[in-house]
Amino acid sequence: MTLLNLDVIKGELEKQRAAWYDAMKNGTEEEQKAAFNDFAEGMQNSFAEKAEALIEEINEAALDEKALVDRGLMKPMTAKERTFFNKAVEKQSFDGLDEVFPETIVEDIFSRLTEEHPIISLVDAHQTGALMKYVYIDPTKQTAFWGRVPDDIKQILLDSIKTINFETSKLSGYVVMVKGFFKLGPAWLAQYVTTVMYEIMAASLEIAIVRGNGKDQPIGLTMKLSGAVDGVYPKKDRLKLNDLKPLSLAGVRAKFAEEKTDIGEMSALVHPVTYWTKLFPNLAYQTDEGKWVLTNLPTGEKIIKSYAVEEDEMTVGVLKNYLLAVSGNTELKKYEETLAIEDLDLFVTKFYGTGLAKHQNAFFVYDLSDMQGATMATGDGPIDVKRPGHLLEPTPEETNEEVEKP
Repeated sequence: MTLLNLDVIKGELEKQRAAWYDAMKNGTEEEQKAAFNDFAEGMQNSFAEKAEALIEEINEAALDEKALVDRGLMKPMTAKERTFFNKAVEKQSFDGLDEVFPETIVEDIFSRLTEEHPIISLVDAHQTGALMKYVYIDPTKQTAFWGRVPDDIKQILLDSIKTINFETSKLSGYVVMVKGFFKLGPAWLAQYVTTVMYEIMAASLEIAIVRGNGKDQPIGLTMKLSGAVDGVYPKKDRLKLNDLKPLSLAGVRAKFAEEKTDIGEMSALVHPVTYWTKLFPNLAYQTDEGKWVLTNLPTGEKIIKSYAVEEDEMTVGVLKNYLLAVSGNTELKKYEETLAIEDLDLFVTKFYGTGLAKHQNAFFVYDLSDMQGATMATGDGPIDVKRPGHLLEPTPEETNEEVEKP
């Protein structure tokens, strides 16, 4: 496959990722499965191309773990990781292995997410090993005192200390395996599984942090912390915002100050489309010298673009006031149900995690639908990814040539 065709696949992978995000936010179960199938196949194609190109370039060294680590292409594996993936290669499957899935894989993925991901890196994120409960303190409550300890210290502590249970939130994702991937060896297999799980955790955790409804999943920062019906928490009230002037934004910041939930870096989360159609046109201005300058929000929030946010909304708050905790207790098993992916083995990975805002008024959500902004341009139709080479050669049908019949 030519380099151009590989670039087409990679470009299409970004579109498939965005479509998967949209399906997880608003789609039916079938639409979510279909979108994930498309994304999984795209990721598998992209990874397979990378592996094949590297193997062709450095030959036998591409199957040597030490050579890959020395070249910075793979991370070194722990003894437990090496044993697990060696056994998987021997059996050509993850099913029925005596070894448990290595916790260190989840630890490494979570560590990367807390460094690289714009939202996960800013929330109060914890990886708890095999623990299934986590204790935290409400940041707005007083838990230390000068002088005599108050008589009602027990009640004060009970009101301040909170416990969340991981067992109520299990995240399941799919690891799609081309049957030949097991033959690439343990180092490549570990790299592929880690890549897939990183994508699953990045997308799923980001959406859960922003808009999880609390039923078998975290309670998102755009949801209320009370009023749940059958385990589903209602959305926060949306505050109308028609412009970005100080007078329009200052009222919410005053409420943060009253609740003491404004300590730390304030962030504003918006969908990328909303940023370009609503925020950017209202934040860019031209100086007297004719130079265009992009200013910040007058109240100083750091703007973070995320596909997990609803379009025409902006959520404001200190992200450290959102608690995210993930357990390393992970399973990887063969998925027996049929999905629309041919010639592939499908495994389901399950891990536990939960999250919620530490205070009911830690975040506020603005409705920007009436704000004046830019009109989004229309684009071309989708690329035919089943035949990416069509960018190089048109078919007879595309050139109106007569097709010779056999």
